[in-house]
Amino acid sequence: MKNYLMCEEILHYICQAEEPGKKMVQKLMYLMERKGIDLGLNFSIHFYGPYSASLDDALHALEAQGIINISIDHLTHKITPTDRNNYPHVLTDTEKDVVLEVLRCFGAKTAADLEAYTTLDYVAHTMLRDEGTAEQVIQDVLKIKSKKFSYDDLLEKYQTMKQLDYIS
Repeated sequence: MKNYLMCEEILHYICQAEEPGKKMVQKLMYLMERKGIDLGLNFSIHFYGPYSASLDDALHALEAQGIINISIDHLTHKITPTDRNNYPHVLTDTEKDVVLEVLRCFGAKTAADLEAYTTLDYVAHTMLRDEGTAEQVIQDVLKIKSKKFSYDDLLEKYQTMKQLDYIS
């Protein structure tokens, strides 16, 4: 991971609204990187969409340092900060604006919805190099995700990602 302290600060903002799961954190950080915050997370496609092993390592390091708690809650790993008032202030104003904008657009979405949004973006941007049509992107996501999402749901989410300038 390129900037561990940036990740810690971003995690502070993510945790202000709720106790996110690791999957949600993965997807929100992916969206923040796609909007220009360079964390060096090196995402690849995974069972639940874009995934960064270095982000997962950073989360466990933050837990080992006592900065966050990761607890199992049903089928997810919930993340809570140990001290909500103590976090590094390393983001530029522009980076903080990006973080807050991503959280405004996606912070209230479910982890499953975030999986669909980010998988659509990953396929469009990384796999098809921003040259695929909506139909190609959705069909490729349907191949990856099998029957997890409907065509209509993916089409709606694709259009949202296009409106938010993730997909060109």
